[in-house]
Amino acid sequence: ARGVYAALGRVARLLLRGCREHAALMERGVATAAAERAHAVDYGPRIAAQEQVGLAYAGWDRLLTKVALPAWRMGRWPSRLDVGVAAALTELSRRDRLADGFAARLGERPACDLLEEPGAVDEAVSLLTARLFHGGPAESGPSWAPVDWQAYPEEVVDRTWRAEAARLHRVLDSLGVSPSLDPATPDPGGPTLARVLDHLAEPAADTAPTVPAPTAPLDNEDNGNNANTPDRADADPDPATERSALLAAGLSAALAREEREESAVPRGARAQGPDSALWEDGDLPLFPLQPPRTGRELLAAHITAMICCAAVDTAGAAPGLDWLDGPTLLLDGERAADLTPKVLSLIEEGDPAPLRAWLAESGIRPEKPVRLV
Repeated sequence: ARGVYAALGRVARLLLRGCREHAALMERGVATAAAERAHAVDYGPRIAAQEQVGLAYAGWDRLLTKVALPAWRMGRWPSRLDVGVAAALTELSRRDRLADGFAARLGERPACDLLEEPGAVDEAVSLLTARLFHGGPAESGPSWAPVDWQAYPEEVVDRTWRAEAARLHRVLDSLGVSPSLDPATPDPGGPTLARVLDHLAEPAADTAPTVPAPTAPLDNEDNGNNANTPDRADADPDPATERSALLAAGLSAALAREEREESAVPRGARAQGPDSALWEDGDLPLFPLQPPRTGRELLAAHITAMICCAAVDTAGAAPGLDWLDGPTLLLDGERAADLTPKVLSLIEEGDPAPLRAWLAESGIRPEKPVRLV
């Protein structure tokens, strides 16, 4: 049966390639006709409609990149993406006045209810979306399982935080970072947020980030390769202290190693479905959602994850889900403030003061050990 599916896949690819030019011509024709008809609509309603289409696209994009992608990276695929996008657009209508009509229209009976099994169709579409945008097996398995939205905070958000925090401490171990700055301090009995803060805060916070010294150009002509001239002060995409840069490089290497180990799993050991032969392994994902993260982005994500673990374990916080922003930290039932500026201050300047002040204000104990995966 697998050989038959492979033959059908090759035939389908040949047919699709044969009609590619005709499909492009048809698409351009439809777009031209639609543009001509749109000119007959009043300017105001036309602009409002265009803005609403843009907002709907933004809602889908945020759901896939902020909500679905973290789950896919954890080996979980949300099984009700249609429900999720309805919730995302409803949330968007609360935040943006241009999307006011979304909530009213979403309250009407959806067309998918006309199907005999809308839940099964939603699940199949959700799995297909995961394969197209992220890659993965065609069927569920131990390392590729569906997740319901109600279980998302515990199954995805909390597990992601703890997995990233564990990776962060493994890299610190490989760098020989001690659990505490003071050798006389007793062993805390587990990984702590204080270990991360103390390591990145040394040397003193007033130490300037390490950047290459500017060099004089060879001639007066700027050919685009002279990134160290004074007018390229912002050419360094990842400003960071020396310790932060070293830790970010370690995290990038650890993540790359894990991805190589995962990709080295034999094809037969992965879950296979009846359509597996239609796509070769190298064909998926067809539409990657995001480029690889930079070292600074990885380090910021791992530090944020460690902060969230400390908040959950020492301050009674909880993992949450925002339909537009993805995983979020809930303190006393309210969404926590954005930690990005405080984390970047630690990474780029070695200054932990803003982050320590927020931790103290929120009742989070960085010296207490946290539970990792």
